[in-house]
Amino acid sequence: MTLPHGGNVYEIAARLGCSPDDLLDYSASINPLGPPPGLLERIGETFHLLQHYPDISNSTLVESLAAFHDLPAACIAPGNGSTEIIYCLPRALGIKNAAVVLPTFSEYRKAFEIQGVRMHTLPADADSGFQPTVAQLDALCVAHSPQAILFTHPGSPSGTLLSKSVREWIKTRSEKGGLCCIVDEVFIDFCEEESLKRHLQSCPGLVLIRSMTKFYGIPGLRLGYLMADEETASKVRFLLPPWSVNTVAQIAGVFCIAQNAYREQTLRLVNEERQRLQGRLEAVGGMKVLPGKANYLLVELDKCLPPAVRLQQDLLASDRIMVRDCSSFEGLGDHFFRAAVRLPHQNQRLIEGITRWIRSHESA
Repeated sequence: MTLPHGGNVYEIAARLGCSPDDLLDYSASINPLGPPPGLLERIGETFHLLQHYPDISNSTLVESLAAFHDLPAACIAPGNGSTEIIYCLPRALGIKNAAVVLPTFSEYRKAFEIQGVRMHTLPADADSGFQPTVAQLDALCVAHSPQAILFTHPGSPSGTLLSKSVREWIKTRSEKGGLCCIVDEVFIDFCEEESLKRHLQSCPGLVLIRSMTKFYGIPGLRLGYLMADEETASKVRFLLPPWSVNTVAQIAGVFCIAQNAYREQTLRLVNEERQRLQGRLEAVGGMKVLPGKANYLLVELDKCLPPAVRLQQDLLASDRIMVRDCSSFEGLGDHFFRAAVRLPHQNQRLIEGITRWIRSHESA
């Protein structure tokens, strides 16, 4: 039952003969609080607008995002989820030769390769939190001269941040031109102060990919955006399909970005529960938990235990809990899994389920 992406509750529920609501989904890293309070009412108030086409320029949404990030509106290009923007990048930026840091979100490599981009890989290792080092990046550029390098910050699935030295390397190289540094920041909302966005206006080679669906709990709406210098953002907007962001998504985006109390509540909850979940899992034994800064944890099971796909299958069968088997991530072995950070009572269910599974195999 290994799937290329997390969060596929409909397919899993169909296979198990249950409702999606019966599943406790730890495979997708979505805000456990759900959408912000008041969003449903706001959508209801504007329901009559569905009789019209969406605002083709996404003007109100772009203005809200620009104000939040303290950037010119011309630096922002919204899309139907960050994935749509990813697929637009090779053509928009004229990329023919690129590199991607592994492990990472699989759609990057797929999106570039199906458009004829020659892809090189830079496998990062556990010692550096599955993030690249400056020495590795320098060697990559010497060996392959890529036009673009794709990073994730925080890492997906590692949850770790790019080191300060690598961030400085990205800033320096994207200032000079000749190299496009594409940084996936779809989980940076959980540590916004670490974003590279403050360098955008001085770094024409820096491109940031953002998502509103993870932090605001609205993945079903599909809403993401690119932040870059004005010329790059304009090229992406030109290639995106018209009316790419529907009316409901635009309204939701404007509403969500204004919810300061919800944002603060989310950060408190996720930070506290991530630390608690990490500590409790480490106390169980039989696994190593990688410290991260996002709303999920990457965990490696001890080699004496069965692979992570067995844990995934057994937790589904016994507890209706979905975790993300990470064997499909290039650069990770078959003993890695990822678990989202959810509400305290839900995290307790996960801890108890994993504990039972490990104890049963320790005594086998």
